[in-house]
Amino acid sequence: MPEITVQLYSVRDLAKQDYEATIRAIAEIGFPCVEPAGYPGSTPEAASKLFKELGLRAPSCHGGLPVGENKNRIIEEALMMGHEAVITGCPPNFRENYTSLDRVRALAELYCEAAENAAPHGIQIGYHNHDWDLAEVEGQRGYRVFLDNTPESVLWEADIFWVARAGLDPAEFIREIGPRGKFLHFKDGVVGGGENFRELETADGKIMVSDAKPFLPAGRGQVDMLAAAKAATHATYIGVELDSYPGDMMEAVAESYRYLTEQGIATGRK
Repeated sequence: MPEITVQLYSVRDLAKQDYEATIRAIAEIGFPCVEPAGYPGSTPEAASKLFKELGLRAPSCHGGLPVGENKNRIIEEALMMGHEAVITGCPPNFRENYTSLDRVRALAELYCEAAENAAPHGIQIGYHNHDWDLAEVEGQRGYRVFLDNTPESVLWEADIFWVARAGLDPAEFIREIGPRGKFLHFKDGVVGGGENFRELETADGKIMVSDAKPFLPAGRGQVDMLAAAKAATHATYIGVELDSYPGDMMEAVAESYRYLTEQGIATGRK
């Protein structure tokens, strides 16, 4: 059974206020693993020490690609944190990569370069999707062109909320990506609510935001988690993530943990 992890972007606002207390609360819920996306209110060094104290592992992170002048810094930080994979929360240049098939192929080439740089260190490179990168580009699904132009060692962290929002079936999508689906995000919410998402530039890069909050704890939304879980035969880690939530975020994370572990979708420490 896959281990449960949590994308720490979910608790970014709490972490900015008190990073250590936030991570201790995550550990207390029962998570054996976490997936950092930057270290708001902390540093990689301090976080690494805290994770070790709490018995937490960070098999993956959301970060930049180890290419160009950032190559060594990203790889060294990944090694310090014990990452098995560095996964991009959004690709470089965001939606611009999906304006033509040539741009998708160029993006795939960049991920191949990153993977070649990381492989000697035992680190894989991965891609986390939204809905816009699953749309058609010049009559073809952009993600399929990306997959066709990268080796299976380049992972695809399927976010099944965004897969469903793109009009695709999450279970079928997970089967399609096959061995690339080592890390998955079991995000839930109101898929057909009609919310408009927009780009927002942050210190860590561009993110998708909405004035609405369609995201819900796992098991309370419209995404068929059980069907997706049956398809996730290659998954080693299944992640909790909520981009936003109108209520208590830590309780939403805890509720997601309980659902995914009680349903036998992933295993935790409690």
